[in-house]
Amino acid sequence: AIYSATPEGIITSWNRGAEMLYGYSSDAIGRHVSILSPPERRQEITANLTRLNQGESVGSYQTERIRSDGRRVQVLMSISPMRGPGGAIVGNSAIVRDITAQKRAEDALRRNEKLATAGRLAATIAHEINNPLEAVGNLLYLARHDATQCNEYLIRAERELQRVASLAQQTLGFVRDTTSVSPLNVSETLDQVVRLYAPKLHSRRIETEVRFDDQARIEGFQGELRQLFSNLIINAIDAMPAGGTLTLRVSRAHEWKDGKRPGVRVLVADTGVGIGQDDLNRIFEPFFTTGKDSGTGLGLWLAHGIVQKHGGSIRVRSRTGGGQSGTAFSVFFPTVARSRQAA
Repeated sequence: AIYSATPEGIITSWNRGAEMLYGYSSDAIGRHVSILSPPERRQEITANLTRLNQGESVGSYQTERIRSDGRRVQVLMSISPMRGPGGAIVGNSAIVRDITAQKRAEDALRRNEKLATAGRLAATIAHEINNPLEAVGNLLYLARHDATQCNEYLIRAERELQRVASLAQQTLGFVRDTTSVSPLNVSETLDQVVRLYAPKLHSRRIETEVRFDDQARIEGFQGELRQLFSNLIINAIDAMPAGGTLTLRVSRAHEWKDGKRPGVRVLVADTGVGIGQDDLNRIFEPFFTTGKDSGTGLGLWLAHGIVQKHGGSIRVRSRTGGGQSGTAFSVFFPTVARSRQAA
């Protein structure tokens, strides 16, 4: 879809693609571009016009628009200023592509991976709850048949039940999601995830080396960060079937690209089997697996999407073979999430 407008936002041209996307015929000409935007995004229209009238282009970005029938569509659009013979800005031109179907497919993939992660987490929790519950059953049996030690058995049973209660509380904190950007402590969020996987790390003979900066804070979606950290830790555990070391670091830092944006860097590294170079180039593709695991192939794709949603970046280094094998994921989050910046 292509259309143009005056510096004030009055539509001056409207092609066939715009008719199909927005549902308006050529009668859209002469109306304000705000008719194409949901009410809550009208401020975005104003901000775009201000930039365009200052000679700036609005680069390709994803947003939501509304059709004449009220149906909302997800679009990818870019807008450029138009200049007259003397160089003065006489209007602007927009190129818009409908990505609604693409976004729906991506959302379905994310839901699929979230369900898979929830399933893995549920299996881990069920195993960890089952152990103390079995112990409680045995202790109550002994208490019934040995009156002299009854009090001691009941005290031990109470401790086991406290373990179950603690695990349940941690789990509730993990699955409680947030739908809006909020201030959060990255170290605390990562620590919550590590605690849930502590029993599995212990059973796999995996040691953890942790260094957290308690002042490392960002604005973000806490539920999605838990999902991200969970996926990275699960991958690390799966890469070390014979045991090893999981290194976790959280520190305040600046972005790699220009060193200007302040934020937080998170390192998740393992001493596992490593990832081959050919696979390394594809690990963030949806449904890609190395063939060695039974996962969905969506974990790292989802992780990459979460990082991008926060306006951050993710890097991976890996080495296979020899005594120096392993993989390290390094994630950078800006202090202010992209969603808040866009507002």
